[in-house]
Amino acid sequence: MTKSNNTFLLPSNVSTEVTEQIRSQPECQLLSAVLEEAIGTYMKYAAATSRRGLRLFQEAEQWIFQDDYTWLCSFRNICHILELDPEYVRAGLVRWREAQQTTVVHEAA
Repeated sequence: MTKSNNTFLLPSNVSTEVTEQIRSQPECQLLSAVLEEAIGTYMKYAAATSRRGLRLFQEAEQWIFQDDYTWLCSFRNICHILELDPEYVRAGLVRWREAQQTTVVHEAA
């Protein structure tokens, strides 16, 4: 995966072989980009207050936390194709969001 703020969500034991596969196969690059875009949108709009921001966050959240096995481009299927544990990524996002909400509460106090 490319360097981004989202990389902390990925298992540290992602093999070099998988990384090379992502870089070399256009299909995997596309799926990786879809996953990265969704995680980036989730993180960018997690604290949104505008209707657009809320909608974008809700769409990303729904896609990430929905278990759809029938659609090739579902979160779960993309994670499996890229050899990522979808529950690990989801747990990382939940922890990240909780930390963000805690920070906002502390700053408001």
